[in-house]
Amino acid sequence: MIEQIPLLLATPIAKAVLDKFYEGIGSKLGEKAVELLPEKVKQLGQLVWDKCLRGKPEIDDLLKRAANGSEDDQRKLASYLDKVLESDRSFKQEVQKLAEEINLQVNNDFGQMTQINKDTSIGYQTKTGPNNKNFFGGTHHHIADSKK
Repeated sequence: MIEQIPLLLATPIAKAVLDKFYEGIGSKLGEKAVELLPEKVKQLGQLVWDKCLRGKPEIDDLLKRAANGSEDDQRKLASYLDKVLESDRSFKQEVQKLAEEINLQVNNDFGQMTQINKDTSIGYQTKTGPNNKNFFGGTHHHIADSKK
């Protein structure tokens, strides 16, 4: 029986969870997460393993087959996790919080934001995410039209 879940086995769990909360992009998000955030993927996999998969008959084999690319077993895993998450609200919130952290970190653009404003114009740019703050402000100058 598995105690500490390795990244290989945490990956199909993360993909199933991310697909539940980010339908349609979960698998792609899962692939990016494994590459960019392996520790977060392991953390999510371990959480799900400890709370609802450990000790279940045949889960070890199902998880290994899903990790080896079996789409049928990945669907079975996702279906099982969907039922568990829908039946336990607090567990679902705990899992969803980790999934959101992964999504934000994978999809967050940490690049520079450059903007050129001319003629006393003001432009606003924002980034959202756990480590970003949004600031709005500036000076607004109104110039009277002398032709009126």
